[in-house]
Amino acid sequence: MTGIKKDILLAILAYVILLLVSFSASIMAGFGEAESQHDPTSIWLYVRRLMMVGFAVGLPLISGKRGIAYFGWKISGNWIAISAVLGVLIGFGNKGGFDPYKASAILVACFHAFATEIFFRAYLIKTLSESLKSFWTPVIVSSILFGIFYLTSWTMWMQSGSTRIVFVCLFTILGIIFGYCYKKSGSFLVPWLIHFLGVLRYRELINTFY
Repeated sequence: MTGIKKDILLAILAYVILLLVSFSASIMAGFGEAESQHDPTSIWLYVRRLMMVGFAVGLPLISGKRGIAYFGWKISGNWIAISAVLGVLIGFGNKGGFDPYKASAILVACFHAFATEIFFRAYLIKTLSESLKSFWTPVIVSSILFGIFYLTSWTMWMQSGSTRIVFVCLFTILGIIFGYCYKKSGSFLVPWLIHFLGVLRYRELINTFY
């Protein structure tokens, strides 16, 4: 087995483990309800994101890669501006995000975005790109997996079946946007910043002035 095939198999295995454990804990065991409310006392909120970080950081090291340095940590001024604009635009349409008035919620949002992006963008796209040489294929594959993963969210199962399909498609599209920006910029900081800014509920800030 070549190193590339081994890396892809490890990535697939990590994703399947995350999917199964997350569905079992969030939906079947009911831990996802507190998590979906962004309750900072929810242990599961941190555990599943630590799993993402652990896989994204640990598996490249097992394969002899450079760890998180492998994901890109430099960002230009242009990409900061692009990330800020995209993130705020997404945030204005986000009704289920984090409360921008609470420091604890902002910190959790930052960690949530970090964990999600380091696994679904940095780790998966980097791993898939070593075998799938095209620009778009790793982005689309990782984005579809990202969309499907949201079926492990408690709030998704409070919706009708057709609504769940719509949300899976929506998160897949968001994943494509994040993945495209990651591939073009070469910096993990770009999707992290977009995602972090995109999960804050800016409408609440506006409503306070009216």
